[in-house]
Amino acid sequence: MSTHAVRVAFGGEVMDVTDDLELQRLLHEAHDEAAAVAGLEDSLERLRRARAAQTALAGLPAEQLREALRMRRTTLAGGRR
Repeated sequence: MSTHAVRVAFGGEVMDVTDDLELQRLLHEAHDEAAAVAGLEDSLERLRRARAAQTALAGLPAEQLREALRMRRTTLAGGRR
C-alpha cells in the first residue's frame, strides 16, 4: 500500500487515492472503455444483421416462409419430427 496520496481528477471533482489496489482498479476501469465500446459496436452489428434478416424473411412468399419455419422448428427440436 502506498503511503502518499495520489490526486485523481474526474471532470470537476478531485479525489485522493491512497490504496495501490484502488489505483490499479481505476486504471483498469479507464482502460476497459475501449472493450466496452467494441462490445457495443458488436451488439449493434448483430442487431443490424437480425433486422436485415427479418426484413428479408418478411419479403418471402408464404410457402417459402412456412418451409423456413418448419426447418427452424426441426432444428430447434434437435432434428426430431
